[in-house]
Amino acid sequence: MTMKCPKCGGVMNFEEFLYGGGGEIPWSFEGWRCLYCGEIIDPLILLNRQETKVHETRKESVGTGRGKH
Repeated sequence: MTMKCPKCGGVMNFEEFLYGGGGEIPWSFEGWRCLYCGEIIDPLILLNRQETKVHETRKESVGTGRGKH
């Protein structure tokens, strides 16, 4: 399964990202990394971007209709 990068249009590869070491508690997550630009996307990133768009849309709609008449 392949996915197109929303940032550059390149090919994204599904990976497991591992973090930890140096005294930290190791943890990991699965997501997609673009082979061209390095963009990383996982379900949490997608959810946060979607919520940001909803909040921006609400701010825009609240501001409409408040101009000079």
